[in-house]
Amino acid sequence: MSSQNEVATNAPEYAASSSVWAPFASRAFVWLWLANAVSALGTWIQNAASAWIMTDLAPSPIMVSLVQATAQLPVLLLALPAGAIADLMDRKRLLIITNILMLGASAILAVVAVVGRIDPAMLLVLSVLLAIGAALNSPAWAASVPLTVSRRSLAQALVLNSVGFNIARAIGPALGGLILAASGATAAFAANAASFAFVALAVGVFLTFPRTQATNNVPPEPFGSAMRIGLAYAFAEPVVRSTLFRSAAFFGCASAIWALLPLYVGEVLGLSSASFGLMMGVIGTGVVLGGLMMPALNRFFPRNNLILLAGACCGLSLVPLALVPTATIAFIALFVFGMGWIVGASNLQATVQLAAAPWVRARALALYQAVFNGGMGLGAIFWGWLGDRVGLTETILIAGFAGGAIAILTRAIHLPPEIDDPSASAITDPPSLSIAEEIRPLLHSSRHRLRAAVSYRIDPSDVPAFRAAMTDVRLSRYRDGAVGWALSRDVSDPTGGDICHP
Repeated sequence: MSSQNEVATNAPEYAASSSVWAPFASRAFVWLWLANAVSALGTWIQNAASAWIMTDLAPSPIMVSLVQATAQLPVLLLALPAGAIADLMDRKRLLIITNILMLGASAILAVVAVVGRIDPAMLLVLSVLLAIGAALNSPAWAASVPLTVSRRSLAQALVLNSVGFNIARAIGPALGGLILAASGATAAFAANAASFAFVALAVGVFLTFPRTQATNNVPPEPFGSAMRIGLAYAFAEPVVRSTLFRSAAFFGCASAIWALLPLYVGEVLGLSSASFGLMMGVIGTGVVLGGLMMPALNRFFPRNNLILLAGACCGLSLVPLALVPTATIAFIALFVFGMGWIVGASNLQATVQLAAAPWVRARALALYQAVFNGGMGLGAIFWGWLGDRVGLTETILIAGFAGGAIAILTRAIHLPPEIDDPSASAITDPPSLSIAEEIRPLLHSSRHRLRAAVSYRIDPSDVPAFRAAMTDVRLSRYRDGAVGWALSRDVSDPTGGDICHP
């Protein structure tokens, strides 16, 4: 049991989610959105600079793709511990600490660049340090969004966050290319450090979250148990589990263009770093337009079909890049890719946000981010490896057809059009929690666990149906935080009663 259970209704009920701009009625969301956009701007300036610098230092598909891989894989490895920390620790304090950590890593990278000691190994090592900070920051940041808006505005709030991120993506790479050409790598890395300084200041001074409700007399979860329970919850919650699988398929194929675009622009199209920034800006423009269209798309398409459409757009838009490698075709294809990207990524994240209970939301989002970064990082390594062996345009072509085919195949893993609020009680008047004095010392000791036994008397003719129903009960117990569950029969009872031990 978590010691701080966020109240699902703690965000005020602002305008209905049918409005594109409804979440901006919340002052807390405005600051969260602004900080997210500024942080993303600095990140994309640095990403563009890092990718282009690597094309000069070590111009091979695998080395260029490693820039993306090193930015993603630490998040995969640290996501679950970071999610547990975000559920157990004060969110505001954690966001300040992690942004200061990333500020330090980017400042070191700027210093290394200014003294002329940048090389492929140094670039990758410092990218890993930045990714560690991002891994610790991301679950707390994502889980903070529901604290600033109502549930009915949550999906559009996530879209607006993505739009802000991708406005930065539209501007950041082009700005990064210009900074790199005019002032060198040091200025690009320093700009990223400045963005983290702004975010730490905004979170510390301006951003406030609604108060959370604490469960009286219940100690916080032990760290190891919190991670284990978060993992068990994700596997026991059908919607979260299905979304994680669909996310792995979507991001694994879409990662190809993020990993190989710098090399494609430089070697296939023969263009400069400024043109690479412009190409990234075209993707960002498609993302912005797709985000503005999201309320209308959500009205016309169910979630399952919308994610299918997004995957097909992202995949098949890569095909003309390989078959007709010209700048004009690239602009059109990347614009379509950007639209598909925002529709798929925002719907997948919103599904996890809506399906996860508040007390475990950061851990569920951490697993989503692990899948996202694992798909992007491992996918980048795979597509880079394939590019070294079969060629760059051939790899992009394979990724395009694979993305379209996988989008169609994974539609069978159904995601519901509507998701019930997991924090809403099925009981009209839920009983209040009262802990006996003699039990409190045991609860505060990590050496002891509670065991609850529920007895049922079942008519022999109902036994098969009862056991089938207990399959769903088992999953619900794990979603409530149980660490073990068993169903046994009392052989001493002549009526054949079954006993459930959650």
